[in-house]
Amino acid sequence: MRRTKAEAGETRESILDSAEAVFLDHGVNQSTLNQIAAHAGVTRGAIYFHFKDKIELYQEVVERVRLPQDDLLTKAFHCEVGNPLDIALDAGIFCLENFAGDPRKQRVFTIITQRCEYVGEMAQVLERLRTLNEEVHQMLLRLTTLAKKRGMLSSEWRPEIAARSLQSAMSGLLSEWMRLNKSFDLVAAGTMTLTAIVDSFRKKDILAQVPAAKAKKLMAVS
Repeated sequence: MRRTKAEAGETRESILDSAEAVFLDHGVNQSTLNQIAAHAGVTRGAIYFHFKDKIELYQEVVERVRLPQDDLLTKAFHCEVGNPLDIALDAGIFCLENFAGDPRKQRVFTIITQRCEYVGEMAQVLERLRTLNEEVHQMLLRLTTLAKKRGMLSSEWRPEIAARSLQSAMSGLLSEWMRLNKSFDLVAAGTMTLTAIVDSFRKKDILAQVPAAKAKKLMAVS
């Protein structure tokens, strides 16, 4: 019997949901299409109808989720006007808040960082991640460079190192939160950590000008 377009779409999403679950439980490299088909209640043929192979299936599992890097870039893009260091800080906190509230994003992040060995054919999957990470770095570098040009960046920091430090802190917070099974408050700890880092970027006279509303928010978190 010919299936409708809607039914085919539902089957495709069911396969993606099952692949996500199987990848999380068994790891991407160890998972098989038979396992995914059984989990989804379909045949291997149904999987091949929608996906060329396991690599394409994995890529689609990743592509249908907005990764933390996407959130960071989106927030920063829509906050171009203002203090560049505040923009970087707000974007980082926004990224953590979104991640903490999105279970699917957490599952896919875990699969990407803990459940896949990027060797052989799987190495090609890293391209999107490399691109995203480089885009994030370039965005943070633009902001820290702008802060330096405006006389807002402490002489103790170079824009390149400041950008790398902030990016590494955000990445580390996300990874540790997942690795430790969400055993601490990601948003509270992340807000304090990122704020401390960004405040170290600021020239001392600029630091004194941080808006009172932001200071109250930090006190509430602590």
